[in-house]
Amino acid sequence: MSVDETSAMKATLDGLVREQAERRGLRDKKAGEIKAASQEFMTKQVMTAQRYVEHRRELGERKTKSGWSTDRSHAQPEAASAFDDAPAFEDPAAPFASSEPPARAGRDTPRRAPRRPAPVDDEDDAFLNNRWRE
Repeated sequence: MSVDETSAMKATLDGLVREQAERRGLRDKKAGEIKAASQEFMTKQVMTAQRYVEHRRELGERKTKSGWSTDRSHAQPEAASAFDDAPAFEDPAAPFASSEPPARAGRDTPRRAPRRPAPVDDEDDAFLNNRWRE
């Protein structure tokens, strides 16, 4: 090898090393930008989730005039149920006392006869009457 070839190879190698270093720098810079953007996005997501949780807690604790809140910690224990004053029936199971269901008429036989397949027309009379065959 001559000195010129060696210097040309060294110059090419130096260019490749420089290009590789530039690409590494760009890749690291882009990775940093992506990491910062994802960190910002996740921070916003956490803040949104915290607001949602606070809102749901507030809804759970809220008691309006209509009393729609399902939280029973504020209920008065001496409050009676509306069903406590219901009239008592003499025998509540009387309509259901018979263990045998009522007999149904006509259930042992099928409701209608099974369908029979349509007869197959093996002759091509309808096909042979077409004008396009002429």
